[in-house]
Amino acid sequence: MNFNNTSITQRLIISSLISLLMVSFAVLIVIRSLFYVESTLKTETSRHVSELIVNSEISRRVFALTSRVKLLEQTFLYSETVLSEEAFNIDFQLQRLRDLSTNQDFSYQIDAFIDNFHRFLGSSLALNRILKQTNTIDATLAEQLDALEVAVAASKLEHLGEEEVTIYNNELDIIAMLRESFLMVGKMLGDIHSRITPETEKVLLIEAEKELDILQLHLENVDISTTEVRTQKIAIKRTLERYHATLRKIRANLDQRWIVMAALVQAQAGLLEMVESTESRVQEQTLQLTTQLEDVITESRFNAIIISLLAFLFSVLLVNHVVSRHIQKPLDDLKDGFDRLVSHGTKRPIDLGRTDEWGHIENAYNNMAARLSEAYQAITEEKKNFDFLAHHDPLTHLANRLLATKELRNQIADSKENGTKFLLLYLDIDEFKTINDSLGHAAGDNLLVNVAGKLTRLIGDSGFVARMGGDEFMILIPNTHLEQGKLIAQRINKAIKQPYYIEKSTVFVSTSIGICEFPDHGYDGETLIRNADTAMYYAKRNGRDSYRIYTDEMTTEVNDIIETNRGLNQAVRGDELTVFFQPKVNLASGNIIGAEALVRWQHPKLGLLPPSAFMEVAEKSDLVVDIDKWVFSKVARLITDWKNAGIDTSSILISVNFSARMFYMTDLAEQLQKILDKTDCEPSQLILEITERDMMRDFETCVRTIETLHAKGYKIAIDDFGTGYSSLSVLKNLSADYIKLDRSFIKDVHSSSSDYEITKAILQLASVLDLSVVAEGTETRPHVDTLRQLGCTSAQGYYFAKPLPVDDWLDYLGENQRKASQSDYIRLKSAT
Repeated sequence: MNFNNTSITQRLIISSLISLLMVSFAVLIVIRSLFYVESTLKTETSRHVSELIVNSEISRRVFALTSRVKLLEQTFLYSETVLSEEAFNIDFQLQRLRDLSTNQDFSYQIDAFIDNFHRFLGSSLALNRILKQTNTIDATLAEQLDALEVAVAASKLEHLGEEEVTIYNNELDIIAMLRESFLMVGKMLGDIHSRITPETEKVLLIEAEKELDILQLHLENVDISTTEVRTQKIAIKRTLERYHATLRKIRANLDQRWIVMAALVQAQAGLLEMVESTESRVQEQTLQLTTQLEDVITESRFNAIIISLLAFLFSVLLVNHVVSRHIQKPLDDLKDGFDRLVSHGTKRPIDLGRTDEWGHIENAYNNMAARLSEAYQAITEEKKNFDFLAHHDPLTHLANRLLATKELRNQIADSKENGTKFLLLYLDIDEFKTINDSLGHAAGDNLLVNVAGKLTRLIGDSGFVARMGGDEFMILIPNTHLEQGKLIAQRINKAIKQPYYIEKSTVFVSTSIGICEFPDHGYDGETLIRNADTAMYYAKRNGRDSYRIYTDEMTTEVNDIIETNRGLNQAVRGDELTVFFQPKVNLASGNIIGAEALVRWQHPKLGLLPPSAFMEVAEKSDLVVDIDKWVFSKVARLITDWKNAGIDTSSILISVNFSARMFYMTDLAEQLQKILDKTDCEPSQLILEITERDMMRDFETCVRTIETLHAKGYKIAIDDFGTGYSSLSVLKNLSADYIKLDRSFIKDVHSSSSDYEITKAILQLASVLDLSVVAEGTETRPHVDTLRQLGCTSAQGYYFAKPLPVDDWLDYLGENQRKASQSDYIRLKSAT
């Protein structure tokens, strides 16, 4: 018989046979206690593990939902549809979470969270609608101001000839001040969309109300007493009263919104506190279970010893030996395991080295410890994930604006303490919106992940990289001076300016970078970021794919750009734009073969402005698309007018320039057709021009767009050829009709051997690829003679004519056609 495999029951039976029946009774008591311990362990283990699993699932869902609510709160002002859909999904998840636990207190907490969430949703929808009301009031007030201006002007014209009338106020200046106050109110209300602090919102509303009061004071200064003026003043006053009422609604809604947000945060804290409370309760119950088992075992041991002593002395020794070796030691090991589990929450399996009943208890304990440990680790991981999501961008996994702001504050404090400098680089991706519009947001997200990876690898441990939002990134580099910053910016530009293969398309991008140095360019984080952003904007304005170090002059220039942007909005709406035409000439015959339509801005104060004065500003926003559409529509209407007037334009092709943002619109052909449907202009009369650099931003999409436009009848020209990234393989696969040779090659073509050879090579390449060439910037007779010698057929430039207004262009075209007719007549007469 193998004594090691003998069970405790068998051991005690043998001992009782040697001793007395009373000893057997004592052993039975001990056995009963052991079965009680095992049963209790199994029951309590199952219950505790079940509670922890449910609690872990609740914790995970609470963290996920609070993150979604936070994201929802950040985007509520942008899309009421998105707000409603996301709110429905969150509400559905909250109801499922409520059904997950049977705990009544938890149900109360989740009901409170749901109630506050509904209040938050209602507040968000109400605020959106109020803000939409302000747009309606803005439109009404703008119309009323126009009507007032017309009435004032009419009154002045009516009394202009009356000598006895004395004009004390310049009412038209007052009208201008009224418009300025109106625009200021609109700007202040627009700033509320940026999700700023409650204090700032209140200040903006107060300032808006003050500006409305100023507007009303200016209105009172309009002292013309005609019926029309009085009528318009009364109408404006009523609109101002509506405006004040709407502002009061906004103020009340915003105040209520911050109260609701505080209640929502408090409800969230209550949910998380209940999760932690459940964990603590389970730990306390585990400790109580250990104490209870120890009490039972101690009582069992005491009874066995007393009974054994009353029986026989030697039975006491025998039973004591059995208890100490086969009961006490395993229980001590089990107690140590419970202590470790309660104290550290980590699993460490116990090994009793037994194959009897203690083996079952050992397995039960080890299973319980493993499951409890896994539950604790899952909860810990959920907490870590929640902290990570709060401080990192979920797409690129870089630090977000919140963490970046904290890091910047810490860096400023450290630099002040140690007297050191650091650099702040602020950058964004050039023409990122064009890529998003042409390839979709998924491709844009893919590009952002690629750029983030390159920045992380390039900066490494030497600095800190964060995504500030959209396509904007911030880099902090401690203990670094400007000279080193220039080298870093150059490396970043070089690293980013590589082809990206996204969604089966090849995309070329570049970056614009602004650089600030602490403390020379700012003493606080807000100033440093603002100045770096200004420098970055300046880099964009000066050609992109570059970097700029901040100077005070940049801020002044950016303010001028903002004013230009405001003026452009008015120019597009007020029909202040006009079109000039620069002829294209056949070099062999001298006949006009077409013209390029060039936009100009007839500024009310500065006079006629060229594109260089405003197009760069327009390209930073959607205004460039509005201008492109305006020019295209204007050219189509003019061609229609010329046809109706009997002007022969059958041999004339008009070129229209398109920006990348316009050209990469997925429905470009449909939008252009809608414009042409309102005229008699045909696509075959138009050439659409896009620069080589913009063409290469997304070559595959560009090819598809050109094929679609060709099918409609348009011709395509590549503008500024020779300045972009194109290669022979690209040109071979691009079904364009014309290339416009950049003026940088033509400038010295008659005197520079390198420019001569480059131009010659391009002309030969165009001939092989069956592309027509137009030489830009032809300004002198040597230019013309050299281009003819090289075999170039077409050119445009100041040698032939500057960009001409419509009437001068028609005169120029008519004169050229008359000369051509006379020349044809002379040749025909000589031949006969």
